[in-house]
Amino acid sequence: MACELGKMGQEKARTPTIACERGRTDGGRFEDEKEDDDDFEIVGFRRTWELCYASDYGSFEDITVPSMRYTFRPFPKNAIRQGGLQFFSAKVAELKEEEGLHWPLHVYGLIATRDSADPRRNLLFDRTRDSCQIITQEDPILQLTGPSRAVVLIDPVTIEVQLKAKCKTESEDKVLNFSVFEYSHQDSYEEPPFLTTIYTRCKRSKLEFAVAFLVQSVEATVRVRVVRGSWPDHFRGQIMSRTASISHGAIVLLDSRYGRMNFNKYGVIELSRCVVSVEPCGQLKVDVVASQVDDDRNVVAQGLVDFTPKMAGVSHGICDLGFCVLRFSVHWSLPCYAGEHVGLITK
Repeated sequence: MACELGKMGQEKARTPTIACERGRTDGGRFEDEKEDDDDFEIVGFRRTWELCYASDYGSFEDITVPSMRYTFRPFPKNAIRQGGLQFFSAKVAELKEEEGLHWPLHVYGLIATRDSADPRRNLLFDRTRDSCQIITQEDPILQLTGPSRAVVLIDPVTIEVQLKAKCKTESEDKVLNFSVFEYSHQDSYEEPPFLTTIYTRCKRSKLEFAVAFLVQSVEATVRVRVVRGSWPDHFRGQIMSRTASISHGAIVLLDSRYGRMNFNKYGVIELSRCVVSVEPCGQLKVDVVASQVDDDRNVVAQGLVDFTPKMAGVSHGICDLGFCVLRFSVHWSLPCYAGEHVGLITK
C-alpha cells in the first residue's frame, strides 16, 4: 500500500479491507497505472466504490445527506443510538522537504469519510485551489468544516484524503497526501471514551487526526445568533465545543483569527463547523472567547453554555458577553440509521 495507518504512534502498517474485491492485475496494479503514481490508491478505491455502489448511490463525488435527519420527524422504529467517530482535529504532522515541498503550505483538496449509514462522501475538509488554506510549521492544523452529519462507526469507517499543495502554476502543484484507509475501534466498548491519534503517511507528508470513539452517540447541530448588541470587528471570536467525558478535547466550531466574524442577514454567526457527536448520558459544553485580534492572550470576555443531550428536538441557551448577547440553538437527532439506507437512489 502507498500509505500506512498507525495508532498512538505505532509504525505497524494495517491493510484496509474493502467489501468488494478490487479488480486488479499484474501483481496488484491496474494495467494503466504505475506503482509510484501519487493517486494509485485513490484510483483503485474509486474503481472499487463504483463497482460496489454506483448503481445504487450515484456518483463517486456525491455527498451524504445533511444533519438533523430526525430532529423534527419520527426516526425508524429500529433506529438506535449508534457508535460514533468524533473528529477533533487534523494536521500535517511531518513534511518531507526533500520531496519538493516547503513551509508554509497552501493546501487545497478534500478529506472525507464514508460509513455504513451512507457510502457517499461526508466532507471534513473541502477547499478549491482558489480558496486554499495557508498552514505553517508552527501552526499546521487544517481548518475542518465537517462532518456535515455525525459519522457512524459500526463497520470500519473509510477515510479518503486528496490534498495538494499549491505552487506558482497549477501544473506545478504537488500532491501533499493522497490516501485511503479504514478505521475501526479496537478497544473495549466498556472503557470511557478517550482521544486517540491515527495517521496516514505518504511520500511527502504524514497527516495526523485526533479522534475519539463514542459507544453510543446522538448528533448535535449547533447554531449561534446575536440577539442583542453586536460583535466588534476588532475582536477575535472563538467558539469551541466539548463533551463532559472528554473535557480536554475541544472541537473548534469557529476561530475568526485575524478578521471579523461573519454573520448572515439574520444575525446568525457563520460557523466553520457545526455538527458534533455527544454521548446520550453526557453533556455538550460550548465555550465562547472574545479576545483582541492582535493578542489572543488578552481575553475581553468569555462564556460557557451547557446542554443536556436529547434524541430529537431543539435546546436553547443564552450567553451574555457584555457587549453582545448570543443565543445558542442545538438541534438534536439520532445519527443516520444504517438500516434505512439513506441516499439509496433505487428505493
